[in-house]
Amino acid sequence: MFLISYIVYKKVKLDSSSFLVASRGVPWPLVASSIAATELWAGSLLASAEGVFNWGIGGMWMYALPTPLSFTIFAVIAHRTRYLAPNGTTIGSWVKTRFGPSTHIIFCVVALYIMFVFTMFQVIGGASLFSGMFGISYTAAALVIGVVFVGYYLVAGMWSTLVTGFIQYFIVVLVLVIMVPMIYAKMGGVGNIFQMVSEQAVVHEQGNWLNLFRADGVINYFLLTFGGWGVIATMSNYAWQRAYAVEPKGVTKAMLFGGWSWMPMALVSSSVGLCGIALGLTGKLAVGTDVFPAVVGQLLPPGASIFLAVALLFAIYSTGTSYLGGFTALLASDFYEQYTGKKSSLKMLRVLSVVMGVLVVSCVVALQKVSLLDFMLACGVFIPTPFFSIVFGLYWKKTTKVAANVATVFTLAVALYMMFLTDLPLWITYVTCYVLSALLCVVISLIKPDNFDYEAMREKSIKALEAEGAGDRAAKLNM
Repeated sequence: MFLISYIVYKKVKLDSSSFLVASRGVPWPLVASSIAATELWAGSLLASAEGVFNWGIGGMWMYALPTPLSFTIFAVIAHRTRYLAPNGTTIGSWVKTRFGPSTHIIFCVVALYIMFVFTMFQVIGGASLFSGMFGISYTAAALVIGVVFVGYYLVAGMWSTLVTGFIQYFIVVLVLVIMVPMIYAKMGGVGNIFQMVSEQAVVHEQGNWLNLFRADGVINYFLLTFGGWGVIATMSNYAWQRAYAVEPKGVTKAMLFGGWSWMPMALVSSSVGLCGIALGLTGKLAVGTDVFPAVVGQLLPPGASIFLAVALLFAIYSTGTSYLGGFTALLASDFYEQYTGKKSSLKMLRVLSVVMGVLVVSCVVALQKVSLLDFMLACGVFIPTPFFSIVFGLYWKKTTKVAANVATVFTLAVALYMMFLTDLPLWITYVTCYVLSALLCVVISLIKPDNFDYEAMREKSIKALEAEGAGDRAAKLNM
């Protein structure tokens, strides 16, 4: 990955802008593969299997469906944003123009939180696997993983992420399509696996393990995955960077193909959780996150663990660099450049990336081993708080700054209260966040409406792009 990044570095003209958004004309298939590689991360292998291990076969679609739906929603939003603000770099690029500095800061703080915790997820997943499967120190594994993906990202930034992600995705897919069928074969085929699960269901009195649409699973699992990940693309700055990096007419295709091409791999990985149930691992693992490596370790030759480790590392690296880049871009573009009027240097961007890596690894080491799935679902509750403010702000001219601010901050406060000071089920917090955020945004905007001029916003953005020397046929294309 370092070598590939160096070759890319020698081939492209690298400055602070291309470090963050490549060339604004990257072919859409490359961006789509980068999105699929980013979404194919530690959670896609470990947490997806844990979900099925906890909730049975229904956990397969409950984990796999929200992310493609999220990118379907974002495909529409990204097309609209690229039209209105073609000179953008991050999620906050248009927010300051649309709502003003206060809303811009609020949105960017939430986006920074998302970038940070999702980078943490990568290191947690990798450190958990290496400590559990090979007996390596959890702390040492976290440090090495962090050093590697931060290190090669520093070489060429977004270009490193796009090109290495393309390669990483296909290596991970290759490992999965070989390893998972081998597991099926060792267990006597799919029919035998279902029979073994049925027997375990009787032993553990879990008749719902083979129910695709079990009610408790829909409420306590799917509502959480959809609540957090159904809007994750819109709230992930890495997705916004790709929306600005891709060729203008390929924005929609990149988002759709990127999101949906990830889904088959998530389904394949999650099915290993069913194998864990069949093998009688229920109640025998420290955390459910260990089910995938436990199944591989029990059924396949020792060398198979190495292949799983390689697949997981590449999944982590492709995603870790994406979220690292998203975090760096937010700090540089939306805070430093917006409020100082100065241009970020390459050196500054690299320093910010290193600082981010150090903070992430420090937090992971402090947490030590946790359930990756539980941690993901708990952290995801804050993701939807600004979602409706973003959507209404892009499409409804009456949406006001006060509405966006109150809807986001008040909903965030309510979510914090419900999570930490009540015993309410997590799904109620998710539903409350969505309903409250949308309701406040609409009601406040109707009481005192704005009358925003979207075309003026577009013209200002085009002039800014031309002032940068980008001339940008992309900005003037009728997308």
